[in-house]
Amino acid sequence: MNRKFIIGKLEIRKLILSDLIYLFLYIIVIFYYIYINKYNPADKLSTSFIISLIIGFLTISSPFGLRFRNVYFSIIWLLLSTAFSINNSLIAIIPLLTFFQYHLIRLIFWKIYNRELIPYETGRGTMFRYKSYFEKKSGDLKDKQFTKILLFTGILIIFLCFISLIKD
Repeated sequence: MNRKFIIGKLEIRKLILSDLIYLFLYIIVIFYYIYINKYNPADKLSTSFIISLIIGFLTISSPFGLRFRNVYFSIIWLLLSTAFSINNSLIAIIPLLTFFQYHLIRLIFWKIYNRELIPYETGRGTMFRYKSYFEKKSGDLKDKQFTKILLFTGILIIFLCFISLIKD
């Protein structure tokens, strides 16, 4: 397969069905947040917090971030994350921050190893190797090390946003 890359090692490729499903779910979540904001403002903060945590942890603890290599997915995700953070509490910038964090770590990985980061799946106190069908390979120990960095810095971002929420 002939792959075409642009700035930031983003790949120009069509969105696949699972990409479209994730983007559609994100849109639904944003509309749900808007609905809560209008009709049940007392739950605005807790809804924002739960949505931000789910999206943030999805980005830092799974191979979900591999979708960000697609330029179209990244642009749409960036727009949705920005829309979610507008007129919201500071906790709502978690999806935006973890998006940028993932890109920064993948670009550092690419600079060092001249290939795409294939993050491990984390859960239940362990890490599971993931096989990327676009990269045609599984993550190795280098990917595992960078997954740990991604997870640690992502948890730090989430923690700092949570602390700022408590201060307000």
